[in-house]
Amino acid sequence: MNESADADIHRERGKKSNRVLMIAAAFPPTGGPGVQRSAKFAQYLPQFGWRPLVWCMADPPGFPSDATLANDFPESVVVHSVPDDGTMRKVRKTLGKWMDNGVASRLAAAADWRLDRFDERRAFPDRFAPWAWQSVDPLCELVVQEKVDVIYSTFSPASNHLLAMTLKEKTQLPWIADFRDLWTDDYRYREPSPSRRKEHRQLEQRILEAADVVVGVTRRQTEILAERVPDRWDKFVTITNGFDPAEFPAEVPSADRGDRFVLAHVGRFDQWRANDALLEGMGYFLESIGEPCGAFEFRVVGHCSEKTRARVGQCGVPATFTGYVSHGEAVAEMRRADALLVSINDGPRADTTIPGKLFEYLAAGRPILVVGPEGGACEEIVRNCSAGLVANLDASTVAGALGALFRAWRAGRPYLGCDPRFLHPFTRGELTRKLAGLMNLLIGGRLSSKQQMDDPVEVDVV
Repeated sequence: MNESADADIHRERGKKSNRVLMIAAAFPPTGGPGVQRSAKFAQYLPQFGWRPLVWCMADPPGFPSDATLANDFPESVVVHSVPDDGTMRKVRKTLGKWMDNGVASRLAAAADWRLDRFDERRAFPDRFAPWAWQSVDPLCELVVQEKVDVIYSTFSPASNHLLAMTLKEKTQLPWIADFRDLWTDDYRYREPSPSRRKEHRQLEQRILEAADVVVGVTRRQTEILAERVPDRWDKFVTITNGFDPAEFPAEVPSADRGDRFVLAHVGRFDQWRANDALLEGMGYFLESIGEPCGAFEFRVVGHCSEKTRARVGQCGVPATFTGYVSHGEAVAEMRRADALLVSINDGPRADTTIPGKLFEYLAAGRPILVVGPEGGACEEIVRNCSAGLVANLDASTVAGALGALFRAWRAGRPYLGCDPRFLHPFTRGELTRKLAGLMNLLIGGRLSSKQQMDDPVEVDVV
């Protein structure tokens, strides 16, 4: 959609185009699954009368690149890609040159020690903090210049929310804090320092209290966040992750893998996903089918460390590792597989997790195998959508579920994927409509699931 098309929509609806500042350190052309949520919101918001102004980091360290993710942005989406100025790195490099220079070396060492302490404070709550602090002044100017109406920020990193909270304090603009994952309540949170854990918890509390709206991606996670501010449950809202129908044509291609049954995991396959129950269950499954390993392939599409690859190999699982691929190729891999794997490790509140890729799995039309805590949020969606099988964190149960999928495939009667009738609530356009509705309510000075603006929206308030 181009600028003139945006204008036509706004004229038809009889309302002006509002401006939202979107703070997302990782944003296309930066790649990875974490950028999808904000990128799709930005792509679809112009259809609902909102023009996104995106503030992101140029080439954030540790992230892949995927320029294709920016191909569908309308012209009304303006992206400011701002580098970390790297001032402290330059100072440290200069000091390093003096370390072996007599008296100067002692002075340099003392200065370097002080910079260590300074860097530690400056890197709170994470390594994106220097970029966030250097963004405050230019963003204050930009907010006025562009007549921004609402601030939106996404976690993670937490520095996105820190920057947004600072801007809210300076500008008094309404602010939506989006949590695509839990922070200190997440089962993967591993901060070794007790003092830093306390600081993280305190900052998170300030964020939850200061934001005008807090968005979670699953109802259970939204409830966990809302319990931290018990007198303001009305401002805690659930908007799930989703998929873009444009990337999933109605006709599902055949797997076409010959005589191999392919179980694919699309996305980062790390220590949390390569759990013992999954890998041991795959081993038991291979023993039970009594066929050559060539009849089964575990295909990992995305980043996977050498250590995790070795663990898979030790279990005797025949696996293929593609490494990181573009989002378009990831979708193609989903649609070519015979079954798709969601793996969630055990841990506090792990049952609240729904990986973003689950919704694209649903749209891919392939049967899904969920391996995770019993009664989890993923299990609920897969069962409600009749989209596959669920196995708890028990190797025998995993082997049984894999065996059922394999035997059905071998018999020419494979399990079906999600019925398309269940997909509409998870489309990116529908989810963005909810976000735009929240923004409309904010600038209208009211936030209530019972009230509606000119463009009706149902808001899922906890």
